[in-house]
Amino acid sequence: MAGAYTAACTSAGCRVLVAVTEAYNAHSKELDLAGNHTIELLDARLVDLDMAPLAVALEEDNPFQVIDVSYNTLGAGAAESLKKLVATDNTITALDLSNNDFTESASQALCTGLKQNKSIAELKLSGNKLGSHGGMALADLLQSNSTIERLYASNCELDTAALVALATVLRDNTSLRVLDVSRPLAKTLMEEPAAHFARMLKVNSTLIELDMSKAGVGDFGLQLIAEETYRAGASSRLQVLKLQCNKIGLVQDDCVQALMMLLQSEHCRLQVLMLGHNSLRDEGALKLAEIVSMAKYLQHLDVQSCSITSRGLCALARSVVNRAAEAEQEDNPALHMSVESMELWGNRFDSAACLAWIPALHYLKLDIAVQEVDGAYNCVRC
Repeated sequence: MAGAYTAACTSAGCRVLVAVTEAYNAHSKELDLAGNHTIELLDARLVDLDMAPLAVALEEDNPFQVIDVSYNTLGAGAAESLKKLVATDNTITALDLSNNDFTESASQALCTGLKQNKSIAELKLSGNKLGSHGGMALADLLQSNSTIERLYASNCELDTAALVALATVLRDNTSLRVLDVSRPLAKTLMEEPAAHFARMLKVNSTLIELDMSKAGVGDFGLQLIAEETYRAGASSRLQVLKLQCNKIGLVQDDCVQALMMLLQSEHCRLQVLMLGHNSLRDEGALKLAEIVSMAKYLQHLDVQSCSITSRGLCALARSVVNRAAEAEQEDNPALHMSVESMELWGNRFDSAACLAWIPALHYLKLDIAVQEVDGAYNCVRC
């Protein structure tokens, strides 16, 4: 009840948040205290002192399944308050702590409480400086927690040791479905994190989505991921692979062959491949066009801002259009699983490339449109 919250605030000598009392009175299942869009908090973000009475009130009576306290200034004190709350709470299913001031010690405290939690399925920690020890705490948490299904730890200053620990734990974890470890601090010449995640994918049978964007993954890393996922066969459940803003160029034949084998496999469930903001250029685009033409289940492909010019863009257009046309004409169920949508914006379209993609507008959902002005064709974003 709102009364318990008000009483806790009075006892602690801190402000009573109108957004909290309104959520209580409206019998809402969601408590939205995000500092970037809750008007009450725009100039006075949540601090640790605000979390203490809220946690006390929620321990007494919690009607909220989703709690969003992202974009505030919560730190160690808030972590201690949440530690006590999540250890006993069985109502919260989603907790968003993104972009706060959580550090290694704060994340360790939070994870201690989460080890006892049996209800939270989604945990968002992106944008906090968790560091190596914080990443280790997350890995330790995933060793014992069996309810977290979606974990977001992007831009958390995770180092190589933390990423390796997470990959190692996921070899046995059977609950996590989505993992975002994009933009870590790991810097290795041998792409060690990618190698460990590849080996994890060979034995993991529950992970559906993996985001390793901005992680320094190159052709060799992609090759390892593709090879081990292929070897996993029917046991792999990976459907979404995000590798944006990396060092992938598809210039190594072994990488191209591994990716082709994976996407051609009858057992491959990969439906979304995000390669935007890599250095594919025309050489990589030509190879990708060949791969896409034979992919069995790939539905969405992102190649935004990959420095592809007319030659590569035309090859990609022919590949997806021919595949879609074959499926339509032959009424072949095996071909109906061709690419359905693509992201192309940010590449170098000339008139020839624009003309090549016009037929694709009939078959695919694209992030571009083609306009004709005074006889010249131009690409525009839509």
